[in-house]
Amino acid sequence: WSQNGKWIAGQNGYVVEGVSLYSVETDSYTRVSEVGGWPVFLPDDRRLLVVSRGREFHVVDSVTKTSRMVFSVPRDTLGPPRVSRDGRAAFFSRRVTEADVWLVNLQ
Repeated sequence: WSQNGKWIAGQNGYVVEGVSLYSVETDSYTRVSEVGGWPVFLPDDRRLLVVSRGREFHVVDSVTKTSRMVFSVPRDTLGPPRVSRDGRAAFFSRRVTEADVWLVNLQ
């Protein structure tokens, strides 16, 4: 939900990335981005923070429908972001999947 209660942001699906907004006032949908998922509104109710490709954060402008990458990691997986009410901090998880191979001589 946007802070003003007029919009609900959602991702278009898991197979095809992208973000759409639902207008509570007009009961209509608007696609605002071809990238991203897990959208959260910034305090201005115009821009959204989204995760793209599991490794990048983008800020999407819902009016101009442009996005810019603001953070990326080379191999970690970024979790869904949360933004503080004042928009000065974002919280998210980072996950790295690693594996070791252990050999044991049983003789």
